[in-house]
Amino acid sequence: MRILVTFAVEAEFAPWRKLRDFKKKTIAKSGTLFYDGALGDNNLGILLTGIGSSKCEESLAAYDALQGERPNVLISSGLAGALKDTMKPGDLFVPERVRTLKNDANVTADPILREKAVWQGASAIETLITMTRLVSTAEEKSRLAFFGQAVDMESAIIMAHFAGMVVPAVTIRAVSDAANEDLPIDFDRCLTSQGAIKPMSLVNAIVKRPGKLPSLVRFGRQSNLAAQKLAAFLDQFVGTLPAVREKAAIL
Repeated sequence: MRILVTFAVEAEFAPWRKLRDFKKKTIAKSGTLFYDGALGDNNLGILLTGIGSSKCEESLAAYDALQGERPNVLISSGLAGALKDTMKPGDLFVPERVRTLKNDANVTADPILREKAVWQGASAIETLITMTRLVSTAEEKSRLAFFGQAVDMESAIIMAHFAGMVVPAVTIRAVSDAANEDLPIDFDRCLTSQGAIKPMSLVNAIVKRPGKLPSLVRFGRQSNLAAQKLAAFLDQFVGTLPAVREKAAIL
């Protein structure tokens, strides 16, 4: 079985990369990073999409050209922000639906895959909202909570892409920041056009607002722990997928 898992950036994927032997590839021209691996009898591919919809679409197009065939299962993964107080940093969740705020992408998760993720311990939520920019303040999160329980910048784009290919797909993410907390700095200003972090911009942001350093350290620690929990979850989840899909075929 060919399984594709997507992350936005290397930091989200890094804990899982430490658990398994992945071979790194750079897809020509686009610079998109792709990793080949295996888990049991499964062929496991990891695609780093970059942050945001435009870079995500570019990376998906590069992946299609590289592989030449669709995966059997797609998992959109990584970190996300909470929009509800019931969701805490480190919580794992699986939405029934992912959509953009304008609703130009709106996809329902494969019910068998979602059921398996919930059975394994991920929290079931109704809606994950995919935004075109980072949601950085608790005030904005409060306004968006009317539309969903969590927010990211890629999942609706990824899910819609593979829904068009009739690939069973699910989103599994971990919470990096709570609904009531602001992001420590304006990360939008620290992103390249390719959706990657610019280290010097990050350093400059800290230099300009040194009082934010403790918050940034806390956010980094939360994000790292969330990524570690996600890696352990995905490692177990992917290992059981052949049996899950066989059950679906019987039903």
